[in-house]
Parts: sequence; C-alpha cells; structure tokens
Amino acid sequence: METFELESWADFAKAVADVRAKFGTHLHPHAGGRSHSTIVFRGQSDSEWKLKTTLERASDERYSIPGYVGRADSVVNQIESTTGRVWSLPSYPEMLNEILRTQDSMRACLPLSCYGYLVYLRHHGFPSPLLDWTNSPYIAAYFAFEQAAHADRAAVFAFIEMPDGTKALEEGEPFISRMGPFITTHTRHFAQKASYTIATKWDENEKSHYFCSHHDVAPSTTIVQDVLVKITIPRRDRIQALRELEDYNINRYTLFQTEDALVYALGLRAFDMAET
Repeated sequence: METFELESWADFAKAVADVRAKFGTHLHPHAGGRSHSTIVFRGQSDSEWKLKTTLERASDERYSIPGYVGRADSVVNQIESTTGRVWSLPSYPEMLNEILRTQDSMRACLPLSCYGYLVYLRHHGFPSPLLDWTNSPYIAAYFAFEQAAHADRAAVFAFIEMPDGTKALEEGEPFISRMGPFITTHTRHFAQKASYTIATKWDENEKSHYFCSHHDVAPSTTIVQDVLVKITIPRRDRIQALRELEDYNINRYTLFQTEDALVYALGLRAFDMAET
C-alpha cells in the first residue's frame, strides 16, 4: 500500500491532487480517449488502525452473504413497526434466490433488492459488512479529525477499484467489490457522499461468498486493481483542519442532520475550536 506521510495539514490538498493525477483517469480501450476512474476516501483517527467493518468489530464469527442477509431480514419487522418506515423487502427465500442467481466464484454482490435497507442498517449502528467511504476527501478528513485521540497521526485512505478501467479476478482469491451510491436510503448517505465496499472470499465447499478483511486482498499479479493509498497527517494539526473544514460547512451537523449532531457540532465549536 502506497503511503504519503505529510508534514502538515497544509500538504493535504496537494496529496489528494497527486492521488487523483496518478489514479483518477485511464485510457479508454475503445473510445481512444481518457475516462474517469472513481476514487473514494475514508478517514480514520489513528493511522495505525486497519480498515475494519462494524461487523468485524462486533464478531469474530465468519458470515456468508446469505447468512448475513438472513440476520438483517430478521429485524425488519420490528424496525418497520417501531419507525413507521416500510422497506417492502422480498421474502428471505426470494432474496436467497436472488443471491444464488447473481453470485458465483467470480462475483459477489449483496442483493440489490435489500441494498438500501442494508445501508440504512449500517448508518444506524447495526453490525455491517459494508465499509463506508465518501467521494469527498475533505469529508473523509473531517472523520479523521473529528474525535480527539492520543495517536500521533490520522489517516485518510483512498481506494481505487479499477485504475485502468478493468478488473481481473482469480478464482478462490478474496477480492473487494465497490457498491455504488445510487440507492434510496437514509439522507445522511447523500450528505456524506457515501459509497461502500465489501471484501469477500468464495468457499467452494459451501458454494457461497464469505466476508473477509479488506487487508486479505492481495495485489493482483496481472493487472493494477483494488489500489489502497494511505495519506497520514499529524494530529497536532487537528484544530487547524477542523476550522478549515468548518469554512467549507463540513461538520457533524451537515453530515448527520440530527439534533444530536447539531449539539455535538456546537460543542466542538465552543470548546475544541474556540479561539483563545
């Protein structure tokens, strides 16, 4: 994994520009020009932390895609009854059939019929195999610096699934799938410009994909793909970064849009970011 260790927050914009210049476009094999390569970003308070989903943090158990979808489906009735929100999910047997139709040893995908619901669960604290990213490096930077921490450096990761516009999969090897942003779900998904990835490995005996760590995915020997870049920033620049991001109207309230988030953002202004 390529790493940029910045001397200060002031170097962040250039580091992002360098990543975009290196991975942001690729030659289109048929159109004869250059095409855009999607880059997504994720902020973490400690540069030493690995990329971990909330499902990995919650349990050491190994979950298949059908097994996890079954767990998620088991709580939908109570959520609908309590919140008044109706998800109109297919029955679990129908979702299982969708999984079996769309996956094989070279393809893994959460069923699109419940994807919006799974994102909703992720945003509300249900253990999730979805690792959340954002299209904005500055939103990622906010999440890297929002919480006070004892670490020396924060990190913003960049992930580029297909820098060259193509992807080659080796049967039986773990790989990362990026799930797109175009779904109907919680409003904070759009406020945060969110996208998601899942990391899976095919189990030939079970004929199913099981979730695994993003760090289990080894670089391909045949093509440039699933590229991770880590930009680390000194945490001593936390307040400078938060003040600059506030100038861009990036704060907890604009990203979460709840009363709790509003009060949190005001508290951060009144104490951590207050001029002395």
